Amino acid sequence: MEITRDTSEAALSNGASPETFSPDVLLSIENTALETSLNQLLAEPLSKELVDRFAQDILEKDGEQSQSGNHQPGTASPAPPTELATAAVRLGLVSLASFLQANVTGPVLDNAKSANDILTEAFRNSHRATNGTLGTEDAKNLGTGIIQNFRSLCQRSLNIDGVSPYPHIPYIEFFCLARFLLITSDILPTAESHPSAKHLAWTRFRIHLWHYKLLTQPSLGPGSLYTKGGRWTDVATLEELIETSLSEAETAIFRTSRTGEPAGESSWPSESQVLFRLEEANCQILLGNDTKARSALQDAAKISGFTYALSGALGKRTRWQENSFSQLVVLAKSLQLSSEPVEARAANEAAPPALPLNDDTLLEKIQFNTDEAPSLGSSLPAELQDVKPDNQPELRPVDQIILLTEATLKDTFSPSDSLTLEEILPYAVRVIDDKTVNWQIYTQALLVRSRIELNRSRTVERGVLQMQAVADQVIVDTQDPPPAAIPQSDFADIPTIQVSSDDEPMAHTNINKPTSFLPVPKPSESATPKERLRYVNALASPPRWHLESELAYAWTSVGSLVSALEIFKRLRLWPEVALCLASAAASDDSGGRGAGGEEKARAIVRWRLFKRLPGADQSGKPSDHIDDEDNIDLDSIQPSHFYGPERSPPPPNAPRLFSILGDMENDANHYTRAWEISNRRFARAQKSLGELHLQNKEWDEARQAYQLAVGVNRLSPELWNRLGDIELRLGHFPDAAEAFQRAIATANEKVGGEDARTWSNLGTAFLSWYREVIAEAKVRKERIDAEEPYDMDDMSSTKRAAELGRSASRLLQDSLTAFKRGATVANANWRIWDNVITIAASLKPTPAFDDIILGVKSIIHIRKTESALDIEILALLVREATKDSVPIKDGEDRIHEPARGTLENKVIALFEGEIVPLITSNSACWSLVSRLRAWRRDFAGALDAAEKAWRTAVGGVGSALSASSGGGQEGSWLTDPEAWDIVVQRTSELVAAYENYGSRLESIGGRWKGKARSAIRSVMGKAKEPWEGDARWNTLQDMMEDVR
Repeated sequence: MEITRDTSEAALSNGASPETFSPDVLLSIENTALETSLNQLLAEPLSKELVDRFAQDILEKDGEQSQSGNHQPGTASPAPPTELATAAVRLGLVSLASFLQANVTGPVLDNAKSANDILTEAFRNSHRATNGTLGTEDAKNLGTGIIQNFRSLCQRSLNIDGVSPYPHIPYIEFFCLARFLLITSDILPTAESHPSAKHLAWTRFRIHLWHYKLLTQPSLGPGSLYTKGGRWTDVATLEELIETSLSEAETAIFRTSRTGEPAGESSWPSESQVLFRLEEANCQILLGNDTKARSALQDAAKISGFTYALSGALGKRTRWQENSFSQLVVLAKSLQLSSEPVEARAANEAAPPALPLNDDTLLEKIQFNTDEAPSLGSSLPAELQDVKPDNQPELRPVDQIILLTEATLKDTFSPSDSLTLEEILPYAVRVIDDKTVNWQIYTQALLVRSRIELNRSRTVERGVLQMQAVADQVIVDTQDPPPAAIPQSDFADIPTIQVSSDDEPMAHTNINKPTSFLPVPKPSESATPKERLRYVNALASPPRWHLESELAYAWTSVGSLVSALEIFKRLRLWPEVALCLASAAASDDSGGRGAGGEEKARAIVRWRLFKRLPGADQSGKPSDHIDDEDNIDLDSIQPSHFYGPERSPPPPNAPRLFSILGDMENDANHYTRAWEISNRRFARAQKSLGELHLQNKEWDEARQAYQLAVGVNRLSPELWNRLGDIELRLGHFPDAAEAFQRAIATANEKVGGEDARTWSNLGTAFLSWYREVIAEAKVRKERIDAEEPYDMDDMSSTKRAAELGRSASRLLQDSLTAFKRGATVANANWRIWDNVITIAASLKPTPAFDDIILGVKSIIHIRKTESALDIEILALLVREATKDSVPIKDGEDRIHEPARGTLENKVIALFEGEIVPLITSNSACWSLVSRLRAWRRDFAGALDAAEKAWRTAVGGVGSALSASSGGGQEGSWLTDPEAWDIVVQRTSELVAAYENYGSRLESIGGRWKGKARSAIRSVMGKAKEPWEGDARWNTLQDMMEDVR
């Protein structure tokens, strides 16, 4: 039936309630969807109409890649009938629930074939009605492969930015149906035409986020965990859609204004508000936004009234431990609501299996002291003061999810050290040990604990096996192999072994039925689909193939690369198979299992991308058709067999495969092909091409490649960073500064979104830019003085600075700010602090003395050596501190103490507290100390420092005031003119100190001339032979005459 504008408006004006999509209505539809059979719903007339529209839409998008995928407000068709829109919401939510049940939570869908038949029939009818819409190859296979064709088109409709979803997702058509009904179609009204439709933004956010999860791929390395994948920068378009829909949903749920302030009371119940914040937190974790994720998690705990804290309690952790020590524990207590008594929620005994630790040293659980008295003055919240570590109250499900999200957040963004892992584990343990836990929440808790235990030697075994058990449970609960997947006739000759009782009839073995690590639970011991799906969106539960991939990387952590490889082969993740083989290549081991790993990896990638050459060796007997992945013999194929034409259409994720092949063969053409296939959207191809140009030192070509990459993906700090490095190398300092600033703005790490290297490079770019501006100003002045013409276009740095309103002094100040931020992030990097000191001392008209002092202190603390002292910088500080004389009152002869907080006080504290204990052989430092002490009228200290300066110069550091007592540096100043000059200078300073301060000290008094003569005589006695007659020798003779 065709809906016109008039009928639509009439439908809305005749009985359409403004609360059609109110929170209560949507929550009712969502709760009903968890119990509704998709087969029954598809049989309804309105559902059939919606399915027909979906099938037609899939056909129309054949061959196109959906780039936007969002509903643009204000551009849709006139508002449709409310009845059809309500049916679309209902069918969309049921389809999404069925898809998640089949791929994330389980159990196996009931009679899913009937739903497939309905969708397939609609697809067939739409094709007949629009004959010629399909491609020629699809039309040829319509009669025999209608399901495969339909699913292939559904897969292609989810491609975005050159990235394809996992190609073997079961029931992908259910997700595409939900996405069509809730996002891409014009069936639902807009918020402008129907105010309550704004609440559908939350549903759109969920669809976009699950679309994102279907696209992401596992990656080798420490970021292989599902939540540690970092920012998936290859799909920036979809990431922007997620952020947009998230913002719209937040506005609708919390009625926030554009400034983010609440504009009224929310119409959603408090539990829904908590669940939304948890979904937001897990979304931000997946996108790599640490700050936003933590803020959302804090809001969820605040709305829920949940109180929890990581604390310590006395207990025993090992079997042989006699005394109790403080053990980390999470104390948590839910807000008890009068309308929701905890006792009313009956405990569900059905739960996934949790494996015991079975360690000969560690206990299964920490044994806390039950007789421990509560400590006075505890910093715990008042609600947790009376909570016992081993007998904690039952938590609400949303509060359990808050603890798991907290653990996931810490695990994702914290360094993987033993202390961090000890802090994270109690969060998962608190949920596992709770009295009542939802099936899916308990599964997620086991998974979180397994991820943590993989990093400890005593728990790694249980961590891997527990993850294996969880993965097997999900596989058994979700995998429903099609009957025709493997013909039974192929296994007619394979004997099977069955164990049965005497009175039990022999049953036929289903070889397609998946097996599990632990016994499969009975239906009465398992949870219902409604219980599993209730919190699936708030949890970071990975789809089945992501979980199995994570399991594969867990096996690699214990050295079982073969197990990981088998998992990737079973999942048919051929890029991961190739990367796994390449990373473990054993080319020299001609007889080993890993022999020729790199060649095997190349062969797999080429097999996926290219056809076989005519006449190539057929010993492996692989089918030339790309979909025949089960019969391919990976051990026999060779790269040389697959140099034929490209396969058409290209396989899923062809851009990624071409990029991997380019990495293996160092061929720029493969990266270019990946870029073209993705319709110039796959930024990773240009990134890899840029790296290849950098290896060949082709700087301009590398710059062009990275410019194309950031043009597609402007949210990747890695790409901006690398572009900044290239611009810095080429001397394009303004462009380098802009690139580093964008890298900082787009990053989202623990330290505020950036690392020390980026800040340091930004400081270098500003500093180099400043020097160019100064140099151009000098050239301009010379030309003006010479009355020669000059062109501002030739002064690119000055022109760019003028356009941005940056003066030379501003550039230098910005450089200092960047270096200071970098030093703050990496406060153990003394080189960055050295740059801070250099820039701070260069500021005009007044150097930044506070920054100089901070930098000197930091370098001393880091290097802890005398060589870290910069004499020129120290001299600058002393000059500034002593430029004004100390006011002297009549009869006052005490040491001057500058006021706290003044520069003089800071310089004195730096020298006396940090520098003096460090000096061993630097006479110039002692000379500065003497000068500073004399300024503050510490004459005894000044004379002592002058003596030490003289001793270190002549090489003697003993107690006697004689040059003959030292021999460490004696040879140098007797032969080196510069060292000889320093000795004469220190001697002159010492004599001056005796003359000026000696008479004021009781310990010296009138004997100062004798001490001065002794010092001069000892130096002249040693220097007579090499330096007699020298100008500096004459200086010593004049000093001797003056003190006679």
